[in-house]
Amino acid sequence: MAPRWQSNNTQSSNTMAAAGRSAQDEAAREILVFGPFRLDPSQRRVERDGSPLQLSGRAFDILLALVRQAGNVVSKTELMATTWPGAAVEENSLRVHIAALRKALGDGNDGVRYLSTVSGQGYCFVAAVSRPEQRQPAPTNPTYVHNLPAHPRQMVGREQAIQDISERLRAQRFVTVVGPGGIGKTTVAISAGHALLAEFAGHVHFVGLGETGSAAPVPAIVASSLGLRARSNDPTNSLATFLRDMRMLLILDCCEHVIEAAAALAERLYQAAPELHILATSRELLRVEGEFTYRLPPLPSPPEKIVLTAANALAYPSVKLFVERATAGGGEFALTDANASDVGNLCRRLDGIPLAIELTAGHVGAYGARAMVQLLDQHLNLLWEGRRTALPRHRTLRATIEWSYNLLSDAERVILGRLSVFVGSMTLDAVRSIAAGSEDDDTILAIIDSLVAKSMLALNTGSQPTRYRLADSTRAYAQEKLAASGDSEAVARRHACYFLGLLEKIGDEANRDLSTVAEEFGNVRAALTWCFSDQGDRRAGVALAAASIPLFFKLSLLAECELWVTRAIEALDDTNGGIRQGLVLHTALGAARMLTGQLDELGANHLRRALELTERIGDIPGQIRLIDQLHLLQLFVGKYDDAFGIAKRGEAIALANNDSNAVARMRVLLSISCQYLGKFVASRSYVEKALRHTGLDKDVLSGLTLEYPKRAQITLARVLWLQGYPDQATRIVRRAISDVIAANHPVMFCRALPWAFGVFFWNGDLEDCEEHIDRFVVEARRHNLAILQLVGEAMKGITLLARNETGVGLAMLKGSIEKLHSLCFGAVAGFRMPLADALAATGHGDEALDTIDQAIAQAQHCNFMMDMPDMLCTRAKALMRKSNPDLSQAELSLIRALDLARHQGALGYELRAAIALARLWQRGDRRREAYDMLAPVYQQFTEGFQTRSLVAARGLLAELNPPRSRSFAAKMILSGSRKRASPRSPCNRDRGVQSRTTRAGGRSMLSWQ
Repeated sequence: MAPRWQSNNTQSSNTMAAAGRSAQDEAAREILVFGPFRLDPSQRRVERDGSPLQLSGRAFDILLALVRQAGNVVSKTELMATTWPGAAVEENSLRVHIAALRKALGDGNDGVRYLSTVSGQGYCFVAAVSRPEQRQPAPTNPTYVHNLPAHPRQMVGREQAIQDISERLRAQRFVTVVGPGGIGKTTVAISAGHALLAEFAGHVHFVGLGETGSAAPVPAIVASSLGLRARSNDPTNSLATFLRDMRMLLILDCCEHVIEAAAALAERLYQAAPELHILATSRELLRVEGEFTYRLPPLPSPPEKIVLTAANALAYPSVKLFVERATAGGGEFALTDANASDVGNLCRRLDGIPLAIELTAGHVGAYGARAMVQLLDQHLNLLWEGRRTALPRHRTLRATIEWSYNLLSDAERVILGRLSVFVGSMTLDAVRSIAAGSEDDDTILAIIDSLVAKSMLALNTGSQPTRYRLADSTRAYAQEKLAASGDSEAVARRHACYFLGLLEKIGDEANRDLSTVAEEFGNVRAALTWCFSDQGDRRAGVALAAASIPLFFKLSLLAECELWVTRAIEALDDTNGGIRQGLVLHTALGAARMLTGQLDELGANHLRRALELTERIGDIPGQIRLIDQLHLLQLFVGKYDDAFGIAKRGEAIALANNDSNAVARMRVLLSISCQYLGKFVASRSYVEKALRHTGLDKDVLSGLTLEYPKRAQITLARVLWLQGYPDQATRIVRRAISDVIAANHPVMFCRALPWAFGVFFWNGDLEDCEEHIDRFVVEARRHNLAILQLVGEAMKGITLLARNETGVGLAMLKGSIEKLHSLCFGAVAGFRMPLADALAATGHGDEALDTIDQAIAQAQHCNFMMDMPDMLCTRAKALMRKSNPDLSQAELSLIRALDLARHQGALGYELRAAIALARLWQRGDRRREAYDMLAPVYQQFTEGFQTRSLVAARGLLAELNPPRSRSFAAKMILSGSRKRASPRSPCNRDRGVQSRTTRAGGRSMLSWQ
């Protein structure tokens, strides 16, 4: 005969199987409704206001997967696995179907959104979804008599925990739920008891030990609760006899303050009663025979770097709990896209502890979410009160923490106070170095183990090395105790010196890995704060600021880097700082100011000062790095000739010192400068020479540098497109951007994408780039990269215009151009060109002409010739679409564009100008001239025949050359199969300029400036 618990388990399995069949039946009747749409999975049908919506099978699968997980981010990998099971497909296939879904649903029309792209992660269905035809099953459990407290009506995020605990109780019989105060141990234990009522036929008994004294006779309390008469001072044996043959779940709640007595009783009953199952809750282990530990984790909170909306924030249980408690009792709080990030930050700062979240959420209506984040820094939440009916230890966070603190020994309290100097997590090595005073190492280790066991200190064994962490509320309480002890200054000094030593040690390594110290950033920041405070050590602060700079750049925290470096430079004279410290600090400040949009002489002076210091000490690698930064600054402010000059200076220094890697880096800068100056043949020559050096990206990810991976490859891709190789350019730039993303460095990503954007823009492949742009804008905003953020917003405006979202696109592009102009950004003229294009296309020809004329004037002033052929084409469009069209001036602008593109060796620009000119001549019935001018340009291409420009040229040639008059050569051209016998060279291209110019009207406009 099977044991009674096994028989019940079988019965439970049958019940679960029946429930599973019921769930399947219910799923078959599942109906999902959102907006005007009704989705029926069983019929694979979507209706809009009762009319069928035409979707492909794969688009339907994608939509169903997203709608079923509305509000959650569904990864691209999961969507592809669902839609193409077992098949290897590219992300582009998924993007195509997502685009089709957006179009079919009218996503974005009249401001209605259904699908949201979460950059770097996947897609999220953001509309509200209802299931009107789903029915709730009627309750089948009978009513049992028990003494369990009422089942919590609203419990968030603990379903899996209750299931896991229930399963462990079946298998192990004795489970202790362990966790810090306020984590929800009692709530989970009560819920598990209710879930197991049927399995134990109602024999579930709850004994609360929280309100008993520390010396309370636990066996007597349990016996009294079970209704046993007291026959002796210690009724343990009577309890064992009473429970020996009884199948029961006994819940012992809040054992930590009576841990010895509770542990002894639980072990005795576990041994004596084979059908008894015990569920205990405690802030530390009971450490007895048969005990299985279940550590109750915090509620999941949004990670720090995710972009939150009201929809996807509610996918995190901590946020859901916060919103439920904030709105309970008619509260006026509402979760919105605007405050979702603040709420997520609050939940993360509260460590996902339900009690802390509930207490804080109860006050959000009075302060607002953003102000609440600031109040947390002042630890006011320790005093916020909760429900009047709560146990005294749960009415405030302070009471909850004091309950645990009072159970500690004196030595444990001292070490806990010292640990409060740490921000975030800490390694054991750091703990041993900083927390130890007169205590020996063995004593420290024993105390740390005890604090972990008592749930005062959290242990993360998943990280390498193992890390410890104090909850923020516990840390705040312990800091008060440390301050009262008079030991805080000595502990803060040890803390600062430890992290200075750690950073200097990593900085001295040949192949330093900053990722190993990135987790220490909170502690580095805290150490800097103390060093530059009135009680701090400025000398240590200067050294720590200098040693921290690579970490600031690694984490892309440039505004904060500027803050600490400025303070360190101010303290240099007072602390007699050395030349090398000054060099590092001036370099960092100049670079940080530049990237955060402060294009002024102050930043330039810091870079020049640093360059002087490198020359004084003969630091060649330092000179090369500074020339790289000064080159970027010249590009930002539009001094392109000066940028070329500084790059030549760097090349000379590198050649003189026989530094092949530095020579290659300087030639990349020369190639970039030549592109801005419109010297594309020279640009390609420089970058191809640079790429012959295999170690070009070797030091990019280490140290203080503004370089980024694959800079040379992206530069080559641009010039290849300009010279007529669009397919090669696209392959190179896509691979390069993937490599940059893999580097996981936000500033480098934000530096790389604008340079790569040109290839996507010229090819008309902006949809492929749009996800990257969304991520770019978020990262640039998060890291205060003012110039790059505006560049990203301009690029986003251009992509919106390409999607015919004209109103939003024009507003975004105009706004970003105005701000870039106010910051003296040199290449702003290039962004005026797509703006003028859009204005002309929307019937604002006069405004378009003013815009492009302003761009051309700015470009001429700073010798920005890179986009000049396209600017002239845009000017022609504006002239044709202004209130009084001027076709002759439009023709003149196009001929100038054609001649300039040929002079620059830019076949890509030449084709665009030729298409525009051919269309103009077609309007004037000059079809033969148009064909004879366009066809030779088209013939020079050997690839890219599916790109936008070449498809347009081929279609236009077909219109200009009717079928009856086509020669064999013309047919070859129009089929897209015309190939050159040999690659063209710059010399051959130059020899063809004059003859083609003659065909274009006999006028050479090379001196148009």
